[in-house]
Amino acid sequence: AADDGDAPLKIGGIAAQTNPTAVADGDRVTFRGDDLGRQLVRAQARDLTQSSYVQLTTGTETTLIAGVASTFLDLMWVVGANNSDAAVSVDLRSGTGGSTLLTLELPAYGTAGIAPNLPVKQEVVAGAWTADMPDITGTTVSISALFSKEV
Repeated sequence: AADDGDAPLKIGGIAAQTNPTAVADGDRVTFRGDDLGRQLVRAQARDLTQSSYVQLTTGTETTLIAGVASTFLDLMWVVGANNSDAAVSVDLRSGTGGSTLLTLELPAYGTAGIAPNLPVKQEVVAGAWTADMPDITGTTVSISALFSKEV
């Protein structure tokens, strides 16, 4: 039936551009949608995602995304493109000089990426993510990534 104010039964929710304060186990929570009314299934509003892009040309660790105060930046997906005739490994780290959380193996003149079912959790709040590869003459690697701001 057409919406006449009575039928069909409407289900309400709260528009979200930020995350709510955590509640205790067993507490009731309110349905949340983004600011356009779309149900949040992945548990993150569009306003709390951030993309990044860098190009690596040397063996110098490079910031993929800077840290955000009081925020974990969990990795939702990442893809790399290699423009050279040699395969290359790119390490992704949580924090400059931090632990390698994953390695992308990029084939010669190829691309590779990962979009895990669950985001890769950042180890340190407010930390940067970095990318690093060996110093290979004449090689440029482009890295694109999407992060979830977990506040």
